[in-house]
Amino acid sequence: MTEYRNISNKLKKRFLGRRPNVSEASEQFRSLAKRLNDNEEPQYAAYCHLAIGRCEQSVGNSPGEIEAITAAARSFLKSEFEVHNLRNPSFEFQLTAAVSCYTTAAKLQEDQGRQQLAAGLYNELGQAYWKMNRPVEALPYFQKAVILLENDVLSVMNAKLSVASCFIAIPDYHNALLVLSDIANIATENDSFHLYDDIQENVEILRVLLLLIIEPSSHNTSPHLLGVIEKYRVLDDSFDPEHEICPFISVEVSILLQSLVMAVDSVETDSVLYIEDELLSNSLLSDEQRSLLRVVVKQTLKKV
Repeated sequence: MTEYRNISNKLKKRFLGRRPNVSEASEQFRSLAKRLNDNEEPQYAAYCHLAIGRCEQSVGNSPGEIEAITAAARSFLKSEFEVHNLRNPSFEFQLTAAVSCYTTAAKLQEDQGRQQLAAGLYNELGQAYWKMNRPVEALPYFQKAVILLENDVLSVMNAKLSVASCFIAIPDYHNALLVLSDIANIATENDSFHLYDDIQENVEILRVLLLLIIEPSSHNTSPHLLGVIEKYRVLDDSFDPEHEICPFISVEVSILLQSLVMAVDSVETDSVLYIEDELLSNSLLSDEQRSLLRVVVKQTLKKV
């Protein structure tokens, strides 16, 4: 703290109106911040980064100011994570400071016309809340990223996937389904070379599981969404095991999903449990898909 004050005093207007050496002070704050980080004291390093930001602002160096504020945000967040990972009680002062720094840096990036960089900061903050198992707080930052990334197809789909994951975790399955359908539409409209097949596969499986949970009807669900699950209910006498129900997912997963849909419709609990084991034992689903499958199974078992 003494060193921090000494550097700060150099920035005060000197005798006979001599200008302080802002560049020198900024470098000294940077050196102090590095030592504090090396000593595992990120919360104090963050204040040095904020001081660097003020120095850069005073000389009109906007990129330097943004870089410093972003570094402060990450240092504050690192300090908060240290407390969170130890499961110690926290007043979340460091988290509040991190959020303030992230949003300030993102706003400055927006003002400079760098929408993607601003979106990246919002996404980083959303991911931090997600890691702390706080999807409600993460959601608005992912949504801000979506708005800023509207002209970047792949980035906006990934941001929307994060939004959908938050809705699933809340749980708000109806809104998750709507967001996933938006992703499917974007991918279909912009993927003439099958570049997004992995995203389409994930979205297809998630939508089928969500529709099984929601149990939609023609009265409250659009025909397009009903069509997503109806194709798994179609039985053809000339069934060909190589025929793909959905071009984005493997034949094995297609058959298991079709069997799951039919078993849930007929409330065949033994079959549902068997299909769950098959999907889980062969590692055919992601963690998020597994959690939704468990909801489907529990919901079906309650009907008996």
